Amino acid sequence: MKEIKGILFDKDGTLLDFHSGWVPVAIRIVNQLLERVGRQNELSLQVSLLEAIGLHGNRVEPKGILASGTTQDMSEVFRRVLLEQQVDPAQLEDLEGWLTEGLYQQTLDNRHNLRPTADLQHLFTQLRRQGLKIGIATADDLESTIYFLELVGVVSYIDFIGTSDHYEKKPSPSMMRAFCEISGLRAEEVAVVGDTETDIRFARNSSAGMAIGVLSGVSGLSDLQDLADLVIPSVADIVQADERWIWQKDTNQQVSSTG
Repeated sequence: MKEIKGILFDKDGTLLDFHSGWVPVAIRIVNQLLERVGRQNELSLQVSLLEAIGLHGNRVEPKGILASGTTQDMSEVFRRVLLEQQVDPAQLEDLEGWLTEGLYQQTLDNRHNLRPTADLQHLFTQLRRQGLKIGIATADDLESTIYFLELVGVVSYIDFIGTSDHYEKKPSPSMMRAFCEISGLRAEEVAVVGDTETDIRFARNSSAGMAIGVLSGVSGLSDLQDLADLVIPSVADIVQADERWIWQKDTNQQVSSTG
């Protein structure tokens, strides 16, 4: 393994507590969509739309659209479900644009509930002190991503922000290539950190130096341990008490959840 000189972080479930962010937003946007097409108060259709993006009650499918898909993915599956329910196609014009705007507004409305998964200012200060480049590679859109980073006070630490409305979505290596070009690093000098299988496959497709899974999101240890080089409880565990990186530990590499 090459020396790690940069880290490319997923956002939702990795830096942002997923359930405080996306679960309430998904429910509200589906309710707004039902109002838009005149099918409000149809509980069965609400459930069908939420399940189509991988939200079953409060349980999120690790491989579902809500966990690792894009606004375009969400738009396409919502369109399919609604057309199957005989919704007039004219009511679904520019659904993706409507979703992009609506999801951003819901994020703003939900801002008081958004929680980071760790003390990100402390973590990023430590990373910066050691000279590491910091990037974001997320399925979310740019506007919402910048808003969260500003909200938690870390946007100034970030060298690169890769989002699915500006780059080919993960697990394509597109965001890695852009991060390396901006940072002057090679992919083998970059660690990828994320909470889903898509993030780990993104690391592999990108020839990243290390793939690190975190258990702060929608995946369990069994979902990640056979794919990632390391699995840790959260990004807070990247820097150890002795200020060494987690990949410099002499102990067993796989770290199980503390919860």
